[in-house]
Amino acid sequence: MAGGHSGLTNSAPLTVVTPTLDAAAYLEECLASVEAQSLPGLQHIVVDGGSTDRTYNIVRQHPHIIWLSRPALRQAAAINAGIHAAVGEIVAWLNADDLYAPGALEFVTEQFRVAPQMDVLYGDCEVIGANGQFLWSERPGPYDFRRLLRGGNYLAQPSVFLRRRVFEAIGMLDESYDYGMDYEFWLRLRQMHVRYAARTLASFRWHPGSKSASGQMRSWREFLRIVRQHGGGWTPEIALAYTRFLITMARTRASFLLTGSTAVRPLSR
Repeated sequence: MAGGHSGLTNSAPLTVVTPTLDAAAYLEECLASVEAQSLPGLQHIVVDGGSTDRTYNIVRQHPHIIWLSRPALRQAAAINAGIHAAVGEIVAWLNADDLYAPGALEFVTEQFRVAPQMDVLYGDCEVIGANGQFLWSERPGPYDFRRLLRGGNYLAQPSVFLRRRVFEAIGMLDESYDYGMDYEFWLRLRQMHVRYAARTLASFRWHPGSKSASGQMRSWREFLRIVRQHGGGWTPEIALAYTRFLITMARTRASFLLTGSTAVRPLSR
């Protein structure tokens, strides 16, 4: 159990960090989903890695947002920079193409307020398409280190919220990872007080241009490196997931050849 301050400050109970790089197509919707929370004292930090699109012009329309220009920073480093600048007792990061569910942050802050011993809270997450259409839901269930190590990441990152003391206890995101930094971080949470709430807290956007969709092979290489780093290896669950990944890749290539589109939903777990 991590030590440190356990209450929530009145001035800034929660900080949201949004790393972004040329994500103007979805950024306005992301920012609006945070603003719509109407949480008093909410701090929102956008960390930009050197965008050349309309990102800055979009953010400047929201004067309450803190803009950090960090050219050439990769995603994990950008998130860490935002966390270092955070003043909220609770911290989360929301990528520029993702959204919070209505009322999510009010619910989260109340859960932390009544449970000062709790270090991490996460919930369910909807997966949406490029145009916001519902695709499927992720309902992860309770935190289980063994399940994470044997079967892979099942926590939906946009629905995870942490006290700042967690980073003091186990460190920041590992900046050597471009795709699996959240999964590696979740594995380090095994000694923390983690709770699951069966409520939809966020939406993750799956679209052909997303990092998750376009870098799946590189993501798998990082995943296997992380598993070995934490003492694991190939398991039947990982082998099955890898087979599904290969099938999804084949379907994506076939879709592109036949229709010119790569908008193929991955096989569900």
